[in-house]
Amino acid sequence: MRALVVCKNENEKEYSDIHNLVKGSGLEAVYAWKNSLTKGELNDIDFVISIGGDGTALSASHFLEDKPLLAVNFSPGTSVGALTTLGINELGDKLKEICSGNFKTENLERIEIVVNGKLIEHLALNDVFIASEKAYHISKYKIRFGNEEEIQRSSGLIFSTGTGSTAWFQSSGGSPFSPQFKFIKMVTREPYCGKEKCSLKFNNVQINENEEIEIIPLVKSVLAVDSIREHLLNEGDVVKIKISGKPLKRII
Repeated sequence: MRALVVCKNENEKEYSDIHNLVKGSGLEAVYAWKNSLTKGELNDIDFVISIGGDGTALSASHFLEDKPLLAVNFSPGTSVGALTTLGINELGDKLKEICSGNFKTENLERIEIVVNGKLIEHLALNDVFIASEKAYHISKYKIRFGNEEEIQRSSGLIFSTGTGSTAWFQSSGGSPFSPQFKFIKMVTREPYCGKEKCSLKFNNVQINENEEIEIIPLVKSVLAVDSIREHLLNEGDVVKIKISGKPLKRII
């Protein structure tokens, strides 16, 4: 079997013990740094191992479509990871299970994004955030969902999977839900309605499977995938968001 090992940084000495573990398990391994990872590095591999924290696991997941991910917490004593539940001290035994074919995976639903008809290659595992390019400026945008539309002003929109629903989404007023539920949810952060009382059509919105929601920025904006990868949006761009048909396969 061939594994792509995605590391948090480029310090090879720091990962020498891990390299020995991987090599000792009989795996063929290639290595990548999370900040420079490209889709092409996933060619001819059987699965991906992320070594770091949740940020490394999220970065490694963005290009994965049909390969499973093993998310390993490099510093379990200091890092509490929602995705990196496997400690570095457990890696050796888990690699033996994988090589023998005796392992299980779980599906984690993800978000697909299309901008002006072009599919964004990064699939969001936690959330998608859309807001003004400058965080201290108010965000203005049009929402289209179903047969209705609404113009809003706020500090931004968060679209969350069940995996991300216990993080930023929850702190912004959303309710957590299962990572296996086949829908995503959107919450409006700090809606602004001037002197009038806010009564929004679209605030806590559920986007079910086979549905999509459109966001049209009315100011220069930014779209962030899992708070890692950014895409700049111009006024009038059409952003379509829906649940992906390609959930992440996480090795458990």
